[in-house]
Amino acid sequence: MMMSLMDAVTGTMDHTPEFGPGEHLLVWALRRMVKGKDYGPLVGREFTDTCGEDGREVLATLHTFLLALIHICRRELSIGHPGCPSLTGDERQVLMLVAAAQNGREAQFDAQLRWLAAEDDRPTLAMTARALASALSHNRLTLTPPASQLPTTCEREALSA
Repeated sequence: MMMSLMDAVTGTMDHTPEFGPGEHLLVWALRRMVKGKDYGPLVGREFTDTCGEDGREVLATLHTFLLALIHICRRELSIGHPGCPSLTGDERQVLMLVAAAQNGREAQFDAQLRWLAAEDDRPTLAMTARALASALSHNRLTLTPPASQLPTTCEREALSA
Protein backbone atom coordinates (compact mmCIF):
# COMPACT_ATOMS: atom_id res chain seq x y z
CA MET A 1 0.00 0.00 0.00
CA MET A 2 1.40 3.39 -1.03
CA MET A 3 1.57 6.13 1.60
CA SER A 4 -0.26 9.31 0.58
CA LEU A 5 0.88 12.82 1.30
CA MET A 6 -1.63 13.08 4.16
CA ASP A 7 -0.18 9.94 5.72
CA ALA A 8 3.29 11.42 5.44
CA VAL A 9 2.14 14.70 6.99
CA THR A 10 0.43 12.99 9.91
CA GLY A 11 3.19 10.42 10.25
CA THR A 12 0.81 7.50 10.30
CA MET A 13 -1.41 5.43 8.08
CA ASP A 14 -3.78 4.71 10.96
CA HIS A 15 -6.72 7.10 11.22
CA THR A 16 -8.80 7.10 14.38
CA PRO A 17 -12.57 6.88 13.96
CA GLU A 18 -12.94 10.40 15.34
CA PHE A 19 -10.51 12.01 12.90
CA GLY A 20 -10.41 10.17 9.61
CA PRO A 21 -9.02 10.81 6.13
CA GLY A 22 -11.78 13.32 5.27
CA GLU A 23 -11.06 15.45 8.31
CA HIS A 24 -7.31 15.28 7.72
CA LEU A 25 -7.68 16.31 4.08
CA LEU A 26 -10.10 19.13 4.85
CA VAL A 27 -8.08 20.65 7.70
CA TRP A 28 -4.76 20.25 5.89
CA ALA A 29 -6.08 21.90 2.71
CA LEU A 30 -7.89 24.62 4.66
CA ARG A 31 -4.69 25.51 6.50
CA ARG A 32 -2.60 25.58 3.34
CA MET A 33 -5.16 27.79 1.58
CA VAL A 34 -5.70 30.23 4.45
CA LYS A 35 -2.04 30.60 5.36
CA GLY A 36 -1.27 31.61 1.77
CA LYS A 37 1.11 28.80 1.07
CA ASP A 38 1.68 27.84 -2.55
CA TYR A 39 -1.05 25.28 -2.30
CA GLY A 40 -2.02 24.91 -5.97
CA PRO A 41 -0.09 21.90 -7.25
CA LEU A 42 0.43 20.19 -3.89
CA VAL A 43 -3.16 20.42 -2.67
CA GLY A 44 -4.49 19.73 -6.17
CA ARG A 45 -2.44 16.55 -6.38
CA GLU A 46 -3.67 15.35 -2.98
CA PHE A 47 -7.30 15.94 -3.96
CA THR A 48 -6.73 14.09 -7.23
CA ASP A 49 -5.05 11.21 -5.37
CA THR A 50 -7.93 11.08 -2.88
CA CYS A 51 -10.93 11.84 -5.11
CA GLY A 52 -9.74 10.65 -8.51
CA GLU A 53 -11.16 12.48 -11.50
CA ASP A 54 -13.41 14.52 -9.16
CA GLY A 55 -10.41 15.97 -7.33
CA ARG A 56 -10.39 19.34 -9.07
CA GLU A 57 -14.13 19.81 -8.57
CA VAL A 58 -13.97 18.87 -4.89
CA LEU A 59 -11.08 21.30 -4.39
CA ALA A 60 -13.00 24.04 -6.23
CA THR A 61 -15.99 23.37 -3.96
CA LEU A 62 -13.76 23.68 -0.88
CA HIS A 63 -12.33 26.91 -2.27
CA THR A 64 -15.84 28.32 -2.83
CA PHE A 65 -16.87 27.34 0.70
CA LEU A 66 -13.74 28.93 2.14
CA LEU A 67 -14.29 32.19 0.24
CA ALA A 68 -17.89 32.35 1.49
CA LEU A 69 -16.78 31.55 5.04
CA ILE A 70 -14.08 34.23 5.04
CA HIS A 71 -16.41 36.92 3.71
CA ILE A 72 -19.44 35.93 5.81
CA CYS A 73 -17.92 34.90 9.12
CA ARG A 74 -18.74 37.15 12.07
CA ARG A 75 -15.06 37.55 12.94
CA GLU A 76 -11.62 36.58 11.70
CA LEU A 77 -11.16 32.83 11.93
CA SER A 78 -8.37 31.22 13.90
CA ILE A 79 -6.72 28.66 11.62
CA GLY A 80 -3.74 26.56 12.67
CA HIS A 81 -0.46 26.36 10.83
CA PRO A 82 0.07 23.46 8.43
CA GLY A 83 1.55 20.56 10.38
CA CYS A 84 0.16 21.63 13.76
CA PRO A 85 -1.22 18.46 15.41
CA SER A 86 -4.19 20.06 17.19
CA LEU A 87 -7.33 21.77 15.93
CA THR A 88 -8.27 25.36 16.66
CA GLY A 89 -11.78 26.04 17.93
CA ASP A 90 -12.73 27.52 14.55
CA GLU A 91 -11.41 24.49 12.65
CA ARG A 92 -13.53 22.33 14.94
CA GLN A 93 -16.57 24.53 14.16
CA VAL A 94 -15.99 24.13 10.41
CA LEU A 95 -15.66 20.36 10.72
CA MET A 96 -18.82 20.22 12.82
CA LEU A 97 -20.72 22.30 10.24
CA VAL A 98 -19.73 20.08 7.31
CA ALA A 99 -20.22 16.86 9.32
CA ALA A 100 -23.69 17.98 10.38
CA ALA A 101 -24.57 18.69 6.75
CA GLN A 102 -23.31 15.26 5.70
CA ASN A 103 -25.09 13.40 8.47
CA GLY A 104 -28.46 15.18 8.24
CA ARG A 105 -28.17 16.74 11.68
CA GLU A 106 -30.24 19.83 10.91
CA ALA A 107 -30.36 21.23 14.45
CA GLN A 108 -26.58 21.03 14.80
CA PHE A 109 -26.11 22.42 11.28
CA ASP A 110 -28.33 25.42 12.12
CA ALA A 111 -26.51 25.96 15.42
CA GLN A 112 -23.13 25.99 13.66
CA LEU A 113 -24.46 28.43 11.04
CA ARG A 114 -25.72 30.74 13.79
CA TRP A 115 -22.31 30.66 15.45
CA LEU A 116 -20.40 31.42 12.25
CA ALA A 117 -22.64 33.84 10.31
CA ALA A 118 -25.18 36.61 10.75
CA GLU A 119 -28.76 35.77 9.83
CA ASP A 120 -28.73 37.44 6.40
CA ASP A 121 -25.57 35.57 5.39
CA ARG A 122 -26.56 32.09 6.56
CA PRO A 123 -28.22 30.92 3.31
CA THR A 124 -25.00 31.49 1.35
CA LEU A 125 -22.84 29.71 3.89
CA ALA A 126 -25.40 26.89 4.17
CA MET A 127 -25.42 26.40 0.39
CA THR A 128 -21.62 26.20 0.11
CA ALA A 129 -21.30 23.99 3.22
CA ARG A 130 -23.90 21.55 1.84
CA ALA A 131 -22.15 21.52 -1.54
CA LEU A 132 -18.84 20.67 0.15
CA ALA A 133 -20.50 18.01 2.30
CA SER A 134 -22.06 16.46 -0.79
CA ALA A 135 -18.80 16.53 -2.77
CA LEU A 136 -16.93 14.85 0.07
CA SER A 137 -19.68 12.25 0.55
CA HIS A 138 -19.73 11.47 -3.16
CA ASN A 139 -16.04 10.61 -2.83
CA ARG A 140 -16.54 8.48 0.29
CA LEU A 141 -15.03 11.05 2.63
CA THR A 142 -17.54 11.02 5.44
CA LEU A 143 -16.79 13.36 8.31
CA THR A 144 -17.51 12.43 11.89
CA PRO A 145 -18.31 15.37 14.12
CA PRO A 146 -15.31 16.02 16.39
CA ALA A 147 -15.72 14.76 19.93
CA SER A 148 -16.76 17.33 22.46
CA GLN A 149 -14.00 18.83 24.54
CA LEU A 150 -16.20 18.90 27.62
CA PRO A 151 -14.84 17.08 30.66
CA THR A 152 -15.88 13.46 31.02
CA THR A 153 -17.98 12.36 34.01
CA CYS A 154 -14.84 11.23 35.85
CA GLU A 155 -13.09 14.55 35.17
CA ARG A 156 -16.15 16.55 36.32
CA GLU A 157 -16.32 14.54 39.55
CA ALA A 158 -12.62 15.12 40.16
CA LEU A 159 -13.01 18.85 39.50
CA SER A 160 -15.93 19.18 41.91
CA ALA A 161 -14.23 17.23 44.72
